[in-house]
Amino acid sequence: MKPTFAKIMKFSTICAIVTSIGITSGTVSAAPAAKPVPVKSNPIQTIEFKTNDKFEDLRFLKNVIGNKKIVMIGESSHGAAEFNKSKARLVQFLHKEMGFNVLAFESGLGDTSGTYANISKLTGEETLRKSIYPVWHAKELVPMFDYIKQQSTSKQPLILTGFDMQPNPDFGRFMETWFAPIDKQFAVEAKNLEKKLTNIYYNVDWNQADWDQDYTYVLDGYTKIQKFMAENEAALQKDFPNNKTIMPIMKHVIADRIYMIQNMLKYQVAYNNLTPENYVVSKSLRENVAYLRDEMMASTLTWLVDNIYKDQKVIVWGHNYHVRKNNSVMDSPVQLHLYEGGSVQNMGELMPSRLKQKTYTIGLFMYEGATAGNDGKAMPVSTTKDPDSVESILKSTGKSYAFVDLTSPYNKEWKNSTHNGMYWGMIEEPFVPSQQYDGILFIKKTTPSVYLK
Repeated sequence: MKPTFAKIMKFSTICAIVTSIGITSGTVSAAPAAKPVPVKSNPIQTIEFKTNDKFEDLRFLKNVIGNKKIVMIGESSHGAAEFNKSKARLVQFLHKEMGFNVLAFESGLGDTSGTYANISKLTGEETLRKSIYPVWHAKELVPMFDYIKQQSTSKQPLILTGFDMQPNPDFGRFMETWFAPIDKQFAVEAKNLEKKLTNIYYNVDWNQADWDQDYTYVLDGYTKIQKFMAENEAALQKDFPNNKTIMPIMKHVIADRIYMIQNMLKYQVAYNNLTPENYVVSKSLRENVAYLRDEMMASTLTWLVDNIYKDQKVIVWGHNYHVRKNNSVMDSPVQLHLYEGGSVQNMGELMPSRLKQKTYTIGLFMYEGATAGNDGKAMPVSTTKDPDSVESILKSTGKSYAFVDLTSPYNKEWKNSTHNGMYWGMIEEPFVPSQQYDGILFIKKTTPSVYLK
């Protein structure tokens, strides 16, 4: 089928572009009334973040999650205040009550880990701003980052890290500060190199006619950084005498930059320049930027779990698209980069089987209200829904907030059959709930995030 190309919103990351087949809006045709489906759920009383929370309404999760090593928490949309609040409270519960001591964001590994290494010099809000992508620079997340700051000096800190590979000027500034005592000129060059790579990656203030020379510049530049770090490892480590993970993490970041430049960057540049008129469906997974990004994220997350935090339990924070378990089986109109072979494997699907067995994956969905695009602009949640949709089924609980465990013997009437769920509250995606998630957190009504200025 010949695809049509709809850009629903412009993101600050690659997951910013929603590619749809034959869909250009969030409206759907009305469907006949469906017979009510019984739902077994756990009501949640509040989503507010509190320092003295007793978590009475979340204690059921101890039995639900059990001895899993990884909990992935998704969201059908970035930019929903209630998603941020509920996830922040889940993070606090998992940390305080279940010993999950690592929080890995869908943000740059270098940005997050470098910022956390300097957390003693920062406020909670500064940590938030410097570490994670702007889609989460929201006031409702400041209390969680204040908590991360407070816990950083405790016997059980909540360690902040990330698993994404996209370049970011914040990482360039980190390198500049870190390298400057050894070689001030090289430090400035490293900062400018990251800025240049960022401009190429996002097609910002960059001319594609300069590709050949710029490709050589960035590849040589990160190779030089790799050599610089190897030659000056002892001096660099002195800046973080009590942090034994900073060097292996930063070495991994630079190795990832080199791999991305060699294996992905030219396809990213080509993708950035696609329009409805010249859209090309990828014929190989090695050319599909959605797959390549998720492949790298899965590799980095696996590396963190196996090597850096092998004795820790890890919370993963990202979009439903990246954390759901079997994207390749979804016959979805939403694919970030169309592939002639169908839906591509995502990060959750690309994780090793041995880690999948130790993972509990939670999807977040809302029924009504509004959310925001990555540009911060409010967008209404579609008011027209299939009465047999996931959201309509969960709304029948009558609760503002409810959690459904899909691994339990309950909810057989609907969890193992195909239902629509809304991507970003706008586009219907058909999927089998139990095939994609172990649990679903339902928020009846959302409002747009309140972004930090």
